[in-house]
Amino acid sequence: MTTVQRGKLIALINLMFFLVGMLVSIMSALIPDMIEGFHISYTVAATLPFAFYLSFTFLSVPAGIANERFSSKKILLFSLYLVLLGVLLFVIFLNYSTSLISLFIIGSAVAIIQVSSVPLLRRVCGPDNFAFHSTLNQLVYGLGAFLSPHIFSFLTTNFVNKGSKQPFFFYYLSMVIADGYEWVSAYWFIALVIVVIILITVLTKFPLKEQAARASKEDRNTYWALLKNKYVIFYFIVLVAYASCEQGNAVWMSKFFQDYHLLNPATTGASILSWYWILLSFGCLIGMLCLKLFDSRRVLAVFSILAIISFTLGIYANVGIARIAYPLVGLFESVMWPIILSLAINSVNQNHETLTGLMFTASIGGAFGPLIIGSLGDYWGLHFSLHYIYLPLLIVLSVAFWAKPLINNKTIRNTLARK
Repeated sequence: MTTVQRGKLIALINLMFFLVGMLVSIMSALIPDMIEGFHISYTVAATLPFAFYLSFTFLSVPAGIANERFSSKKILLFSLYLVLLGVLLFVIFLNYSTSLISLFIIGSAVAIIQVSSVPLLRRVCGPDNFAFHSTLNQLVYGLGAFLSPHIFSFLTTNFVNKGSKQPFFFYYLSMVIADGYEWVSAYWFIALVIVVIILITVLTKFPLKEQAARASKEDRNTYWALLKNKYVIFYFIVLVAYASCEQGNAVWMSKFFQDYHLLNPATTGASILSWYWILLSFGCLIGMLCLKLFDSRRVLAVFSILAIISFTLGIYANVGIARIAYPLVGLFESVMWPIILSLAINSVNQNHETLTGLMFTASIGGAFGPLIIGSLGDYWGLHFSLHYIYLPLLIVLSVAFWAKPLINNKTIRNTLARK
């Protein structure tokens, strides 16, 4: 491939991560409106992100196998068609049951996109530049997550404040959106973005890929060997805990500010949530600097303690402090996944690729965190149920005390690629 072709493909992969960031963030931003629009409880609402992240468990491994047998272009196009199907199901059949199915489909597509994009990016940019471009993917992902709530707020505000000089986009869109469901306009916008990315993908040239050999019995036995290692199990549990913490905060943050500080979830709440996502992503830059200077376990310990302090201020302080402290948790969470993944990989002396794939299935924690908080919230209130967040943060903090990596490096390099 020429340099220009490589550049176009790298740009496309970044665009894919931008889309993933939008899809993850908009789901959290819409939770308050879904509760009111569908007339559902906290527990039932929590099953929506549960369905989204549950799909990761079922699709991550099959997606990896498919990538060995089919071209990256076919796999990515399939995932884009799949996510478009999920979004259209959501906006056309607007009810709770269909939303549950559509979010599972969208989550499945997101899992395939991520599993397919990472090895493709490594082939295109080369191993030496992989760390830089992986970090860039994370920043673009954060940009999509940051902009998504703002787009939602802009679209919703324009629909609510309808005037005689309403732009044509809103005029035609209002013909297919029922009154009281203006918030669904954000998914119509995302559907348009997906169509554009599909067209770009069709027109983009992909590199030829060597056909991978079929998995042997030894490959299957590798999983069992890893699962017998107690540290592999420990790290997997910690990553599940982290994912539950990240999504538990993201899903219920806007609703918390609506219920306890009376902030509009479509405007102020969406803005607070967007800052959480952007800090979660751009915090990697600060983390990379710290990891160049200090041992990763010390960095993890300090950031975990700061996250606990920031979270405490977020749920107990007055609204002026809370709206700064709560999204700031994202900054301190930013280094947790890559550091834990790095320590896990450095705890074994072989089968690093297999272990990485196994660890990425820990994203299932993103399904359980919001569900646990929502279920507790129905009985004791959302403020009390958010105290669950302390548990995964303490589990993450514990890693700094028991981790014993075989390779004790200060920088995590390639493992900054997020789930």
